[in-house]
Amino acid sequence: MSAYRPNDVAYAHTLPGKPPSEWEPLEKHLTDVAEVAAEFVTAFAPRAWGQTVGLWHDLGKYSKDFQEYIRLTRSVDPRSESVRGRVDHATAGAQHAAGRFPGTAGRLLAYCIAGHHGGLPDNEDLQGGTSGLTARLKKRVPDYSAAPLELRNRPVPPKPDHDLDKTNKSNAAFQLSVYCRMLFSCLVDADYLATEAFMRPGRVEERRQPLPTLRELKPLLDTYLERFTADSPVNRARAGVLAQCRANAELSPGFFSLTVPTGGGKTLSSLAFALSHAVRHGLHRVIYAIPFTSIIEQNAAVFAEALKDAGAHGVLEHHSNFDPPDDRGQDLDLEAETPWYRLAAENWDAPIVVTTNVQLFESLFASKPSRCRKLHRIARSVIVLDECQALPVTLLAPTLRMLEELVRNYGCTVVLCTATQPAVTERPGFHIGIKGVREIVDDPPRLFETLKRVDVERLGKLDDSALVQRLAGHEQALCVVNTRAHAAKLFSAVRDTPNARDGLFHLSASMCAAHRTDVLDEIRERLDPNATRPCIVVSTQLIEAGVDIDCPVVYRAMTGLDSLAQAAGRCNREGRLHRGRVFVFDTDVDPRGELRLRRQVGDEVAGLYDDLLGLDAIQHFFRQHYWTRGECDGKQILKLFSLSRDGPHFQFRECADQYRLIDDVQHPIIVPYDDHARALIDELRNRHEPSSPGLSRRAQRYVVSVYDWQLAELVRNHAVTQYHERFWVLENESNYDQRVGLRLDAAAFQPEKFLV
Repeated sequence: MSAYRPNDVAYAHTLPGKPPSEWEPLEKHLTDVAEVAAEFVTAFAPRAWGQTVGLWHDLGKYSKDFQEYIRLTRSVDPRSESVRGRVDHATAGAQHAAGRFPGTAGRLLAYCIAGHHGGLPDNEDLQGGTSGLTARLKKRVPDYSAAPLELRNRPVPPKPDHDLDKTNKSNAAFQLSVYCRMLFSCLVDADYLATEAFMRPGRVEERRQPLPTLRELKPLLDTYLERFTADSPVNRARAGVLAQCRANAELSPGFFSLTVPTGGGKTLSSLAFALSHAVRHGLHRVIYAIPFTSIIEQNAAVFAEALKDAGAHGVLEHHSNFDPPDDRGQDLDLEAETPWYRLAAENWDAPIVVTTNVQLFESLFASKPSRCRKLHRIARSVIVLDECQALPVTLLAPTLRMLEELVRNYGCTVVLCTATQPAVTERPGFHIGIKGVREIVDDPPRLFETLKRVDVERLGKLDDSALVQRLAGHEQALCVVNTRAHAAKLFSAVRDTPNARDGLFHLSASMCAAHRTDVLDEIRERLDPNATRPCIVVSTQLIEAGVDIDCPVVYRAMTGLDSLAQAAGRCNREGRLHRGRVFVFDTDVDPRGELRLRRQVGDEVAGLYDDLLGLDAIQHFFRQHYWTRGECDGKQILKLFSLSRDGPHFQFRECADQYRLIDDVQHPIIVPYDDHARALIDELRNRHEPSSPGLSRRAQRYVVSVYDWQLAELVRNHAVTQYHERFWVLENESNYDQRVGLRLDAAAFQPEKFLV
């Protein structure tokens, strides 16, 4: 092919094996991206911002260097970062934006354009390299003057209609960093969609699947809720909560708290509020965020059942066991259960999204395109934070600042759902707390009194043998401890007692989701009031996260008072007894990290109150745990964003590295729990690529997550193998016990010593 000349057609993308007449003209690509980005950005800013960033993001492709490169590598997707000799076209557009609009506007555009392939850059490369925006704005780039003049000479976009904090420069810097990340989201999503439309047009039709509107979903939920009758004091209290949620949905958008004791119908009532509120105020979607991956499937299944008449596209359940470990976002090539699921997970184009705190908040502080792509969908949404008190203390300040910004400038409503009290609201001594939170329930103390169904007794210190004897003496009881190892040890000890009976169960995150579901189904059958069969359950705290069981007696190892309240919510849940019995005991087994801090504070506060579940005691616990702690920005996230004379200085990548809700990286391992899991594992072993539709999604049900040191132990003992550089599989079936799940003890690596 002859050399490129300025008057030749400039191309954005090629098609392998196709002549240039079928390639995508660059001007068309820029126009398409600009129009889609402009549509996205209207949720929070003037259209001109989306148009400008879209038109300029690939200006560098007008250079002779890039056009000759694209002709030379015509069989390769030029979006690829790995092509040898690849021309840096993003820096040119960033330089153009910064030069055309010196100051804040130009620099915001420059961050987005410079990062639209590799991710939002830091202002300064702390490793001494040249990846920082400041260095890239000084870099020599190929001449792109062949770009049409009318394309290059855009007028400056109008100022965003944002409520910036003019009294605090640090606050204003953080606000602009959120705006930059949201604008970046609009650009990268529009760029992905436009490129996909050209290179993979079949996906466009898949994306055009009709989605139910929130207005269509609301009456379906209303009809579903009609089946619940107010035939007991507990159900009458739940009906009252639901009625207040519907009534207060009329209030203007902003912050709300839904303070309802465990067992008060919080999950469906909060969804009823969210749908009614969104319909009333024209909001776009509902995002339901859950702190624990162990129950996301459960809540998504409840919502899907309630809304099933809307079809399969009403509820998107999004978590990320198999996401790339350096991004934990979504990969364009991830397998999914359906084409719609895969595509919707990329950018949250769904009316209801059920996700985890990790997925939601780490995305809001991310820098990678795949992770940030969905952020613009959060604007003008109802965000329900289930168990909001579970947010880690060391990240509390930036997290609350982000929520305030979403409400202040992005049209969001945030519902703080809790079974104790809204721990993150402003109060004396807790100045970083959220202001202006409106309680949905009229009189939470009276509701707590109405739904009080248990008596709590402190037993002091119990060694395992004394605890085992107490559990063995009950017909039905639940015991919750703080670590997986302790739960497995107690389970084995109860099983080995001389009077051990049928009906002993273990629950922990060492078991895959399918395993836990099967066990919970049997537990519920035994606890059914019409059955009353023996049932002793030994569990970790995962059972406290919305698992709906009703036990007459609960034992709980000392922990945070909020977790005590959750454990008590599994006792006499339906109010069939006058009072259930909750026993709190001390143990030498200490949890790690944040759970250890909660236990220490809980123990300190518990000695001051007779009623450990009373709102006064809970308030004291949060005062000690959250409100008087000085390290609410322990990673110094807020200091990574500043304003100077030449514009914003943002450390986006450093922020993404530091903002981790879970510090210890966990690795998902597919375990051979049953024949379905074994078939999935065989598929991974026997294929060069995991091409079966929905493999990743189906594998979620058979995953146990382990820490680095645990994975290293399994690798050292040849118990696991990695397939396709992504899927760890448990090869040694003796490491998976059908009662306690994944085992890492020495005996588990020796099949002849394995205890069935």
